[in-house]
Amino acid sequence: CKFKNIDGVILAYANYQDQQIQELLNSDIPLVTVDYRMNKRSAVCFDYAEGIKKLVSYVYKMGHQRIAYIHGEDKEHSNTYDRLKSFIHTTEELGIKVPKEYIIEGKYIDAELTRKHTRELLKLPVPPTCIMYPNDYSAIAGMGEMSRLGMRVPDDISVVGYDGITIANVVWPELT
Repeated sequence: CKFKNIDGVILAYANYQDQQIQELLNSDIPLVTVDYRMNKRSAVCFDYAEGIKKLVSYVYKMGHQRIAYIHGEDKEHSNTYDRLKSFIHTTEELGIKVPKEYIIEGKYIDAELTRKHTRELLKLPVPPTCIMYPNDYSAIAGMGEMSRLGMRVPDDISVVGYDGITIANVVWPELT
């Protein structure tokens, strides 16, 4: 960026652990991140707390009381923290008692880990009736595992993703 005399950078959906990204973040080049708060840089972020509140409220209105949440990694990261805090706060507001084993730290994009966590939730003595995933990619992986276990979505269990990726409108059944 310095070689090209760039005036500023908008950084969206990057690997923030990458060495070159770290160099950019630690430089004096004006920078705005999209959907990621870091190094006291300017950021444009989604309102994850409100999004999770709307999703939890929706599945509650659909009759679910046993709602599990596989959240993304790094609870200290503001996006994950905002989502998890909103899930806990909203379920408490609605009077839903969420067993600790219903809240699992996963990863945002790790299909194998998501399948493992989905199996763990479904093998509980009292399994959830709805599983919320940190994104649609994970939700689709979870649906695949449910299918392998002979379950039908939404007849046997409900699934909620978060982010509205295009393929979520193509899979059947469509994701909430």
